[in-house]
Amino acid sequence: MPTVTLMVTQSKNALRAVVLLTACVLLATACGISEGDLLAGIAPRDNTAFNNGNDGFDAAVPDVDDAGAAFGLDQGGAVPVQLSGGQVDLSLDRFDIDCSDEGLGSDDTVFFAVAHVVVDGNLGALCFGESGPTLIRSWETLAAITPPDQLRDLGLFGGFEADDETGGTTLAFVNTLDDAGTLFQMSINLAEAENYPDELMLTMAHEFSHIFTATSPQIDRFAEPRDCNTYYNGEGCYTDKSVMAEWVRLFWGNGLIDQVDPDQEATVDSGEQRCAANPSFFGAYAASNPEEDFAEAFSAYVFDVPAATNEQEEKLAWIHTQPGLAEFRDRSIAANLGPLDNNFDPCG
Repeated sequence: MPTVTLMVTQSKNALRAVVLLTACVLLATACGISEGDLLAGIAPRDNTAFNNGNDGFDAAVPDVDDAGAAFGLDQGGAVPVQLSGGQVDLSLDRFDIDCSDEGLGSDDTVFFAVAHVVVDGNLGALCFGESGPTLIRSWETLAAITPPDQLRDLGLFGGFEADDETGGTTLAFVNTLDDAGTLFQMSINLAEAENYPDELMLTMAHEFSHIFTATSPQIDRFAEPRDCNTYYNGEGCYTDKSVMAEWVRLFWGNGLIDQVDPDQEATVDSGEQRCAANPSFFGAYAASNPEEDFAEAFSAYVFDVPAATNEQEEKLAWIHTQPGLAEFRDRSIAANLGPLDNNFDPCG
């Protein structure tokens, strides 16, 4: 699978104290379905269709009886409704994605336990492992804050276990599922999601920003570094009118961008010096490179975290002006997930 991977690493002794409230607009709750009923009977589908070269996906609504049975709905002859995105329909499936252990990205540090396909922005069939309430709840939180159309950029939503001995804890990550950057996988650390659900909420917003700033209209993955007139991040060149190109122009000027090695892994350590000198960053990890700077600021914006400095406020105000981004915050507030306190490590 493509190697581009964007991760968030957290320090357990520096967790942000964010209040997580359950979204009240979730499908299972709205239908009066218990979590146990939703998960009952879920079994991973056979991946042989992918291995046999099937490159399409089946997003058709099943027969009424089958669809109703999957959710325990009244079999009164209701007409199936096309889902708009952000919902759960375990009858939806696709076969254009490798959902094997290797395809998901298991390695010496990350071990996948479960994965669902995402079809037209809806959580679909189980394709790997055994499903559970932690992954379903995490999807519901992500769906509560994300505009349904934007969820269509996801093809897989998975849960993993991590080797803590690698140093730090990877809470979540996203990666591309194709070379062109048209489809993405989001994966969450199941144990940390249980232990720190509040931190996971911020992190999923952070990670989703890595998706919508890395789609093909935003970045040219086939450009050569020497031909890039904006910012080459190691995987491609941001297009001139992209979110990240403008972010770099506005907030990484005066030689700041020249300090960044695009091939260097983003870490707290790599951003400490810039954080100490610049009060605009939401913590040292944000100061590691422009992508993490935007992602941390965006997560703060989504949950209406108040700025600690005028420089932070300038970044939040700019995000508010960008088409489509205010809807994330509107949705989080409507779901009673904000505003939240500013517990980012101070900079400057």
